Amino acid sequence: MNSFCEQCAQRRHRIYHIFFWLCCFVACHPTLGLAIEPDVFRDLSSTFEIALSCTGKLKFPVESEQRSDSLEVVEQPVHAHSTLIYRHKANTDGSEHASELVRHYDHATSHAVVGRERINTQLPQGVKDIHVSTHEAGLDFWYREGFLTQPEADLLTVAFDPIYLNALVPPRNHSCGTQWELNQAAVADLLCIDTVHLGGLKATITESTGDRVVVKIKGEVEGAVSGAKASIVVDGNYDWIKGDDTAGGDDTAGNVSMLHVVIKEARNVSYTAPGIDIEAVIKMSCHSQKPSLPRIVATSSNGGVSRYGRSRRGPGKHGFRWMCDPCNRYDVVYGTNWKIIEESSDYSMMRLVDRGTLIGQVTVTPLPPQSDVLTLSDFENDIEIALGEQFGNLVSASTYNAMMVPRSCGLPPLARQKICLFIGFTII
Repeated sequence: MNSFCEQCAQRRHRIYHIFFWLCCFVACHPTLGLAIEPDVFRDLSSTFEIALSCTGKLKFPVESEQRSDSLEVVEQPVHAHSTLIYRHKANTDGSEHASELVRHYDHATSHAVVGRERINTQLPQGVKDIHVSTHEAGLDFWYREGFLTQPEADLLTVAFDPIYLNALVPPRNHSCGTQWELNQAAVADLLCIDTVHLGGLKATITESTGDRVVVKIKGEVEGAVSGAKASIVVDGNYDWIKGDDTAGGDDTAGNVSMLHVVIKEARNVSYTAPGIDIEAVIKMSCHSQKPSLPRIVATSSNGGVSRYGRSRRGPGKHGFRWMCDPCNRYDVVYGTNWKIIEESSDYSMMRLVDRGTLIGQVTVTPLPPQSDVLTLSDFENDIEIALGEQFGNLVSASTYNAMMVPRSCGLPPLARQKICLFIGFTII
């Protein structure tokens, strides 16, 4: 039992970044790609302040096998809070992506307690301008000089992101009691889930003045995130400030100036994340003038280098994340469709999941220093031992000399000479 508890604690620590991804209701949801609305580009003077707080429980699987209907889980209490303060900037980098903007972050931090562990996350020191783009997997974040880590990108992703708030535009009839249903695709974007199976969100105007509309938003949604069932209850309200052109028939000329939403979510365990049973509160305000900003005290990274001193490779671009080995032996740039499941001094594990189906799994295990030349047969045996019962059939294996290994792999020359870089195998 003691070893089991230790394993749970290790797993909790290794996949915290997945947890915060869940607390922020973040998911890679393959909905239709949406171009960022022109109003977001034009609004270069407003400052957005977003606060997220959540309490509840995380549910970790006891066994690695997650296909059983009677999955045994162990629960851990969680409390988390994050704060984002940013404004949009004109993109002067000459990007060719039409659905891209730049956010200047004055503040971006999160603080969480999982069980007895405390985890703090913030953007790299000195990194303020973050590129944001929309695509088929939701929002993506990176900066010009390099790539963000998965926890850093998760920090910036929160439900009801201002990019999607045009889904909250009231109808032309602004009289009290006016109701309408939000589009289901828009609901999936607002809640950052893959799909909406049942239910939806209903909006009701509760107050209307000459320049302001107060809207109540409420509903229940049954959906899925990475194949895991999610039950969500939403209850909140927002203020819609009418724009100059609203009277002329342009309903989108206004903007959301304040939003307060309570979200309760129960989600099953998935291949890439623990289950959750939490209540989250999101508060967003939009100011036309920049307010006084709190002093940033916490530090967790050093700009373009990792906390272990390894430089981040750039230039950055959309669709990729960066990971550094805790012992500073290697670093990896990988696609955002992969998710880090476990990370320790012994190994790092990543999974690729498509709508609940496990497509692939990769385990990166640093090899110990070798006095003799490492043979391909030795490496094959190490792979089979490491995978245990998960190992199926070896398909192919080959070696590359140092001249054939790209420097971008992040390995020192000696390691590039000795390591066998490619082994293909199937897992049954």
